Amino acid sequence: MLYDSTKVLLRGMLRSLQSPDKEGWDDHIESGGECLYEMHQMARPLYKGYRTDALNRAPALVPVYERAARAIPHVKSMVKAIRRKDQAAAVQSGTAALAEM
Repeated sequence: MLYDSTKVLLRGMLRSLQSPDKEGWDDHIESGGECLYEMHQMARPLYKGYRTDALNRAPALVPVYERAARAIPHVKSMVKAIRRKDQAAAVQSGTAALAEM
């Protein structure tokens, strides 16, 4: 599933960013772009050809598209921090994105 693979990619980036190694910034930028692309694909709500009744609805988990939409701003700021080579800000934004997922 796209959600699971995106979450694994984000976790891998975060683990790599938390390591003391300062190499691979370009790889992180590329992975961040890929992660954003996948999140934008997930963020589109699925079309329903019928109207759902909000009153008869049982409480459910937050849909995947909402979680992805909430995480997108954090991933964008993580990629910006990676471009500036600001490791602390990138880790902070990545952690926030993972929390939203």
